[in-house]
Amino acid sequence: MDAQTGRRVQQLTAAGSNYQLYFYNPAVTPDGRRLVFYSDRSGLSNLFRLDLTSGEIVQLTDSQPLRAEYWPFTPPIRGVGACLAALGDAGRTLYYFEGNALLGVDLESLKNRRVLEVPAGRRPSILHADGAGATLVFATWDEALFQKYSQRARPGEPFADERFLQETTSTIVRVDAATGQAEEVLRRPAFWINHVLVHPTRPHQILFCHEFTQQADRMWLLDTRSGACAPVPGQAPDEWYEHEFWSADGTRVCFHAGWKGQADRAFCGWYEPDSGRRQTFVHVTPGRGYAHYNLHLGGQAMVTDGEARPGCISKVHLQGGQQVFEVLCRHDSYEPVEDQRAHPHPSFTPDGRRVVFTANHGGQSNIYMVDWDATTGG
Repeated sequence: MDAQTGRRVQQLTAAGSNYQLYFYNPAVTPDGRRLVFYSDRSGLSNLFRLDLTSGEIVQLTDSQPLRAEYWPFTPPIRGVGACLAALGDAGRTLYYFEGNALLGVDLESLKNRRVLEVPAGRRPSILHADGAGATLVFATWDEALFQKYSQRARPGEPFADERFLQETTSTIVRVDAATGQAEEVLRRPAFWINHVLVHPTRPHQILFCHEFTQQADRMWLLDTRSGACAPVPGQAPDEWYEHEFWSADGTRVCFHAGWKGQADRAFCGWYEPDSGRRQTFVHVTPGRGYAHYNLHLGGQAMVTDGEARPGCISKVHLQGGQQVFEVLCRHDSYEPVEDQRAHPHPSFTPDGRRVVFTANHGGQSNIYMVDWDATTGG
């Protein structure tokens, strides 16, 4: 039970350091039976599955000691590429990178297959799958540039001067998960692309971010049919945006944002590409913190791991243009300068009844689950 709220919090992992998938990639399979996660319990970064009923843990990958850091967001790591994995094929296959090889492992049979090989001069970023898990997308960056600046980084300083990383030529790659057929759908010189997300039901519609941009163009939409590619409307020069994602039904581009130079005001919300409507919800609270948001299936509440309640997993009620925070439990996990694998990155179970998150308050990272509703567990 959480000491602050009295809600039931379940610790799911223990041995080694353990991390769930990145917040916009669900870690629980669509049938609700299994959680997939990263762990270094084998001595390298590898992927595992956890049966949420029996507690049985099975190792899914046996990686070679290849470079695996998601630099500049994690420290040096060896094994399976940190933060990059995504579930596909309706939750039957977990896709991941080992070096530049894109691989898929069947969660039931443990059979592994090679999907494709990213060229040696390119570095892959986070995978994302559409709602059916049939289409995968990811960005690639200049390997030589990222390798050069990662070697210059000082110990304990995970972030380099991101202006240099804007020198990269970025691409967006779209993959047919079944056949491995890949196509480069966008190439931009001197433009750092990250967080590439394919629409849940329209594989021609892709959301991505201009990482660490100083312009009013953090979030972009690409239509591969028409070739249209432009910033999401409504991003103002005096605002910052982070952690964009599609709603589960694909009707909204959701985001977390605020005003530059204002430490106590921020907002979350969404833009609807089909209608052009935009809605935001503000909070004015001292003690703002770095955060990730995720939208509940009901569409009228979000979960966050920081913002106006730093150190907490909170339900965010969206009411009358305002955010009203209800603490679910404490995570007491991260500071922004630490290894980002240990950020809580809250996500929902497929039924929306529980929130899965990572926390390192005990000295190592583990994965936890808390009930969304205090009385019914639903």
